[in-house]
Amino acid sequence: MAGQGKININGKDNKVIMVHEKLSANGNPVRCLYERVAVLFDNDKKGNDGAPDYSGPIDTHHNLRIAGWSGEKDGKPHLSLKITEKLSAQGQEQGNASQAQAPAPLKQDDDFIPF
Repeated sequence: MAGQGKININGKDNKVIMVHEKLSANGNPVRCLYERVAVLFDNDKKGNDGAPDYSGPIDTHHNLRIAGWSGEKDGKPHLSLKITEKLSAQGQEQGNASQAQAPAPLKQDDDFIPF
């Protein structure tokens, strides 16, 4: 990660990060901007080893949540992510992320990207 900040598009501030990526065809460095789409908070697993390590809301889809399970594969850190619907007001499960099984791992990049 090279930096973070906000970019105003059509009057709306969007949180972004800048990441150094591969060199361009002529050998010049390339910096890409990525917009924040969700927030992940640490979860209290309450003794449930299958519960996600992280969960939180999705910024652009207020009826959805994201859950994440951290782990290792071949000695490298991995993060598995799953998107589900939020619980209804009555507490009925519409896709409770804390009870969902961990999906297939998603390889994490070597760069740590905080928001």
